[in-house]
Amino acid sequence: MNSINEIDWKIYESLTKYIYETLRKDYKINIEGYGHNCRIKGTSGVMHQVDVLTSEVDGLHTYRTAIECKYWNNKVNKDTVMKLLSIINDSDIQRGIIVSKNGFTSDAQKFAEHHNIKIVQLRELNKHDDVQAEVECGIIDFFFKINIRRPEITKIMAKTVNDIEISIPENLQYQALIENRDGVKIKLFESIIVFKDFLHTQKEFKTISKSYSFPDHIIYLSNDKHYINSITYEGLLTIINNDHIKTFSLVDKVWMIMNQIFEQQKFLITKNGIIINKNENFSDKI
Repeated sequence: MNSINEIDWKIYESLTKYIYETLRKDYKINIEGYGHNCRIKGTSGVMHQVDVLTSEVDGLHTYRTAIECKYWNNKVNKDTVMKLLSIINDSDIQRGIIVSKNGFTSDAQKFAEHHNIKIVQLRELNKHDDVQAEVECGIIDFFFKINIRRPEITKIMAKTVNDIEISIPENLQYQALIENRDGVKIKLFESIIVFKDFLHTQKEFKTISKSYSFPDHIIYLSNDKHYINSITYEGLLTIINNDHIKTFSLVDKVWMIMNQIFEQQKFLITKNGIIINKNENFSDKI
């Protein structure tokens, strides 16, 4: 959809065509033509130009409707209604609709009602309108199915050079340091990461034990140090089901309002081309 500042009479015709095409799609309304090339020959032999020409078939007969679009700063008067009536009387057009930006004079309304010509006001939304500038036009539910694979360490045992096993509690696993024979220190956590990567290759929920050699290394636990030859890790790969639903509301800005004067129906046209009957539930129209 174009912005309000870009609208002109050509866009107004195109917009009118789009609205009626959309509103009547359930009734199999056909747009036969629109614009300055939309012409129909009358019984008088005169060619008549109409802004939008639609047709519908009831199985036996074809009914045509001429729609005139008036993007004027003034109200449409009865002369415009009379002109459309003359086209209807001189052709096989059965119905007429006049769409106006700024409404109709009282004479135009009376004459149109007497001759069964529908009159419609289609205009931009303004601050005085009793409608919300934004409407909720639908809801989308996203279903997320997430399985989180997480390796868990259940036990860490260091074996000293004297074959004594030392349990390394969880609260020391991020502080402990391992020093090799050359005096190079690494964090115990780096070794834990290696084992966790190994667990990712194993079957879920199966307890695995694996030993890593650290000959003549020193492990520092708090204020103690121990000479070790190996560290054994025990753990398993767990799967956490984290399925959930996230709901989003779709909100669109109202751009134009269409009032069908005789039928007393009001339609809201949004920036994204959604057409909503103001008297119905918004989300049901999407």
